[in-house]
Amino acid sequence: MKKSFLRENWLTLLIAAQPLLDTLAYFARNEQATAAGYIRLAIMFILPLHLFFTLREKKHFILSMAAVAVVCLLHIGNNFMQGYISAYHDISYTVKTAQLPVLAICLCYYIRDERMKNSAVRGIVLAGAICVLQFFLAIVTGTANSTYGPGLGISGWVIDDNRCANSIILVTAACSAMFYAARSKNRYLEIILPALMALVLIMNGTKACYFSIFGICAGMIGFLVLEALIKRVKLRKTFIVMLMLTAVVSAAVYPITPRCKVNQAIAASALKFDSELENILASMGYDLASMTDEEKLNDPVVVKTFGDYYRKFIDYLNPDMLKRFSYEEVCTQYKWTTDPNKLIDTRFIKRAYAALIFKSQPLSTKMFGIDISDPWLNAGSDLENDWPAIFYYYGYFGFAVYIAFILYFVYIVIKRLIREFKPTLELENFFLLMTFALHMGLAQFSGACLRRPNVSVFTALIMALIFYKAALKPFAEERE
Repeated sequence: MKKSFLRENWLTLLIAAQPLLDTLAYFARNEQATAAGYIRLAIMFILPLHLFFTLREKKHFILSMAAVAVVCLLHIGNNFMQGYISAYHDISYTVKTAQLPVLAICLCYYIRDERMKNSAVRGIVLAGAICVLQFFLAIVTGTANSTYGPGLGISGWVIDDNRCANSIILVTAACSAMFYAARSKNRYLEIILPALMALVLIMNGTKACYFSIFGICAGMIGFLVLEALIKRVKLRKTFIVMLMLTAVVSAAVYPITPRCKVNQAIAASALKFDSELENILASMGYDLASMTDEEKLNDPVVVKTFGDYYRKFIDYLNPDMLKRFSYEEVCTQYKWTTDPNKLIDTRFIKRAYAALIFKSQPLSTKMFGIDISDPWLNAGSDLENDWPAIFYYYGYFGFAVYIAFILYFVYIVIKRLIREFKPTLELENFFLLMTFALHMGLAQFSGACLRRPNVSVFTALIMALIFYKAALKPFAEERE
């Protein structure tokens, strides 16, 4: 009986357990690694090994795994030839990055029928419910970690390294809550869940969470209206009104949200430096507005003034940058900006540092990516935006392969929509596409979606479900 239950529901349990693993990481954390990290690493190796030994037709699976391995091995092999700073750090990081494509491919093979599809969807909904429950338990027990500091957002039972990455998990939970409310057609859930979703996302305090409220509400309203018009079903007026009200109230309370407090602190810091550099150069007789970048670069006084000014923003975060690269290189990379919002932006500084390292490398490294231990161990700097990170860490080749991998799923969705739009217009499909779109967008603006195993497992599952619904599920006329 127990074996039968596990065999039937292993995927649901695997996905639902993900928030529990984050809690395990929070309470059993140490300086080196977490038990949750080791469990996720084991899952990453067990699933492909199981498929390798159980699949009858292995060819396409082996080729898919080989493609991921080639990208990783070319990156690692080149760095061995160039000389590693820390092979362990780079290789372990590469394994984490490889988890998304590896799990996505494996789950595409596991989810091959409606039973497994339903099991996966149940897992996402349960994970979302557990995530929200843990969020409020952490608050009630006074053990919640903050997002940006005391009074500046709540992350819950999340380790410091995962605080911002956790925002994507909360957005995923919010999407699953809206899906569950819409699917249930229960008027009370249609009223309660949007408000609960907005409350959790607002309390978190990140841009990803706050602005996702409006994306989710607008997307869900758009789908419900389109469904009613095209499929001639009853318009869900109560749900639509509640979604509209949620968006309006979320916008109205912005001045008292953690997100607003963080933005105000950033704006206040930037304001202190507004026009300061222009005024310094103007006092020396320079009119920056009339100078080209080439003229600035050829004037040693301007270069030194810019470099000295940049230093006070850079050195507190990354003193290695101006030890390693010249004023000319840094100013050119910064594009001679005088915008204080950029100058105090830690993500901007990290991207500039990675770009300078990348530009200084030989062609082979530009093709296959820099040694990740270089920025990390020399400056404690890891990129917070996923797409630039994939580009600099895995080079032209790795980035191109990764983009092709993502675009394949976009392609099969478009192909399916062209073939049969009306039958494809269903709630479950919309939920998957909305979550996928948010993940891909938040990978740029929030980061850690493609490189953090606790987040990428959800991205991989969404992609596998899209593959099943768009590429494997029979067309309407075939089902008939």
